[in-house]
Amino acid sequence: MVSHPNESLANFLLSENIEWKFIPPKSPNFGGLWEAGVKSFKHHLKRVVGNAHLTLEEFLTIILEIESVLNSRPLTPLSTEFDNFETLSPGHFLIGRPLTSIVEPDLLNISEHRLSK
Repeated sequence: MVSHPNESLANFLLSENIEWKFIPPKSPNFGGLWEAGVKSFKHHLKRVVGNAHLTLEEFLTIILEIESVLNSRPLTPLSTEFDNFETLSPGHFLIGRPLTSIVEPDLLNISEHRLSK
């Protein structure tokens, strides 16, 4: 009998030959690619936020923006044609197509007293 808290999950993982691999604590160099992603996220977060104190809504918005930036970065061209600028991005693996962002309003044409944090 399996003494796992979630026996059905353990049986599924076993049937699919899925094996957990853990890295030693405090050794991000063992993490490779995913640790590079964490490093990129932290870099963008520190540059945008700095020492500012944010509300939860502001923080979540920034996290989503950074996620969008990281998942939209080009990995490789999709075509060898000179005039085709489409690239493969992490977004293709997540949703099967390129990520598109909502057009942000032009804040230069809005008076300052209408803007808020």
